[in-house]
Amino acid sequence: MPESNVSIIAVGISTLLLIAIVAMSRYVGFDSISDVFFEGATLILLVYIFLTVKPHLIPYSKIMNGAYLLLFNKCYDLLTEIPFFDKYSDNYEIIDTILDDGTLLVAFLLIAIGLTTIVANIIKESMKDDLTRLYNRKKFTDISLSSFDLIYFDLNGLKKINDMKGHAIGDLMIIRFAQVLREHCLKQEMAFRAGGDEFIVITQPNRANSYIASVYKTLENDLISFSYGIEKATKENFEEALIQSDKAMYKMKKSLKKST
Repeated sequence: MPESNVSIIAVGISTLLLIAIVAMSRYVGFDSISDVFFEGATLILLVYIFLTVKPHLIPYSKIMNGAYLLLFNKCYDLLTEIPFFDKYSDNYEIIDTILDDGTLLVAFLLIAIGLTTIVANIIKESMKDDLTRLYNRKKFTDISLSSFDLIYFDLNGLKKINDMKGHAIGDLMIIRFAQVLREHCLKQEMAFRAGGDEFIVITQPNRANSYIASVYKTLENDLISFSYGIEKATKENFEEALIQSDKAMYKMKKSLKKST
């Protein structure tokens, strides 16, 4: 049965039970029928939300545990609206406080921690390229090196490969190249996919040429050709260095086409 149908059925049954409880209020002797109604309506709403989003929350144990505690708290609130249970709970004030206010506080704390984790993961994932898992342009602001070599890469002949062999082969070429770029990055060095077949690598100062030599050596048995441009850069002149390295890369690409 689809999850949406389960949620609707559960809400329907809960609503009927709430109506029945309200209808029998004169026999039960509730202190406030309006409190019963709103406590019950809140519980029904929480049950619906929980059942609807539960499949997506399974990987997040803190939110799941917080949700269970919140549901327990609302069930306890509704239960203590019954005079017998209300009177009984008054005899155990500390336990009543823990079950009422304590579980609510812990529930909100767990949900808050879980949501914070989800938001942090979303932000982190938004800074990665879907195909290669390299960083994308959003990660430029997190470069930790104050000065560095900036290398602008571009794959040669990718359009021809896409046209002749299909985009699936072209994507494999991009993924392989990205893998090699990542493998040769040292601590604090970073590799980015700028878009399409263009990549940017940040290396430690004066390491660009040795980095490129390592990439060439790793790819010597792969049919992957690339052009590149190198520029000395700092955080302050990053955008200008990006433009200049891009120009240097296209100059190399143009010369390769002429020689071919």
